[in-house]
Amino acid sequence: MLSPAILLSSQQWAQATFGSVQLGDPRRVQRAVDLAFHLAQHPQASLPGVLSPAGLEAAYRFVHSSHTSYEHLVAPHLQHTRQACHQQAQVLLIQDTTEMDYQAHPTTRGLGPIGNGTHHGFLLQSVLAVVPQHDQLLGLAHQEPFLRQPAPEKESKQQRWKRERESEVWERSVRILGSPPAGSQWIHMGDRYSDIFAFMRQCREQGCDFLVRAYEDRCIDLLVEQGETPVPPRSHHHRSPTLHLLEVVKQMPIRSSMWLELKSSQKHPARKALLAVSWQPVRLLPPRTREANQWRPLVIWVIRVWEPDPPEGVEALDWILLTSVPTHTATQAQERVEWYRRRWIVEDYHQGLKTGCHMEEREIRDYEGLRTLLGIIAPIAVRLLQLRVLSRQCPDELARAVIPTDIVLVVAHLSGHPAKTMTVQQCWHGIARHGGYLGRKGDGPPGWKTLWLGWMYIQNVLQGMQLASLLSNQLDL
Repeated sequence: MLSPAILLSSQQWAQATFGSVQLGDPRRVQRAVDLAFHLAQHPQASLPGVLSPAGLEAAYRFVHSSHTSYEHLVAPHLQHTRQACHQQAQVLLIQDTTEMDYQAHPTTRGLGPIGNGTHHGFLLQSVLAVVPQHDQLLGLAHQEPFLRQPAPEKESKQQRWKRERESEVWERSVRILGSPPAGSQWIHMGDRYSDIFAFMRQCREQGCDFLVRAYEDRCIDLLVEQGETPVPPRSHHHRSPTLHLLEVVKQMPIRSSMWLELKSSQKHPARKALLAVSWQPVRLLPPRTREANQWRPLVIWVIRVWEPDPPEGVEALDWILLTSVPTHTATQAQERVEWYRRRWIVEDYHQGLKTGCHMEEREIRDYEGLRTLLGIIAPIAVRLLQLRVLSRQCPDELARAVIPTDIVLVVAHLSGHPAKTMTVQQCWHGIARHGGYLGRKGDGPPGWKTLWLGWMYIQNVLQGMQLASLLSNQLDL
């Protein structure tokens, strides 16, 4: 994660993120930096809204140039994130897929079917790197935009297994990121769509761990723990009488309990839930397919966390998690649950792309142009989330020791707090209030939307002050 000074300055951030991009010509590099600067200042604005007519024409040439591409533009950010991953003892690699919908732009060429096939757009696989100890967002470790390939008509099951499948993007991401350095633990995480045996197997082959939410009712063997070490599995050719994961999980005894803060949703407010926790080592058997015939079973730990007594009218929380990380104690099981809670940051990231950066509203005439523009906007969406992380660090420290002095002075004046004693938390809450944050007792900390809207308002105030000072000096002449 970049330093606060660089992160808070659109100009410095654009230079740090795109100044080293390899485009074969320093003028193209400067164009990338300039475009990133203007979009970083106003992520929700259209290109015509932030660029002059000449700059707009140059931007369209830039995104359609054969010398620029998504891969070139995003490469420095990915490299910086991966280097940061190698310097951490433990990293969560949180992965998810989203659909980028361009149904509102029917003339955009080169897109593929999404959803149930009635809309068109492209798919986007993103992997965010997060340090769990203090929720530091390192950035994008990997990202892959791709088009959905419709299945051939009357395709047989055997033919489907022979061709490349859409779900392979999960294991491909693991393979591209490779193995962690000695002494470091990388944990790949995903929701129920990541419950893919090949994905979990690829994690182990790369020397990584995994934590996924169960979706399939898989065949398993039970393992009996002796002390804290599972009994070695039997030969992988042996098939015991079939046990099914979901049936076994329901019979696991409660071994612990924990409180969990649940985020608010459109239907329900934020609340604190008392959850029961169970865990059990099992041997996960490979699927019965020709492809998986030589695969060995995986020794994993199943963790179930559920709400035995939910509030009236509220759907009970019930998660079944599968992990390769040994889990023997209540503290360890609760830690895995807390890891899984962080999975929502990748959904926040995709929402930031769509609502914070309006990626789906970009009027670029073809898929390749959209991919290239994504190379600029993808790191901007990361910056939105890193701003939220920054706002929650060192809350009781004096603001002027962390945040630029001119920002502190403006926020203090507008909020009525003395600048000398204003804390980091008071400053960021003051910024967020200009973005719609109410700061009521049960509201929790501000999110990235209110923070970013408030930050843009403060930036506009600063620009107005600087312009007024400039004009005043000219009058003195």
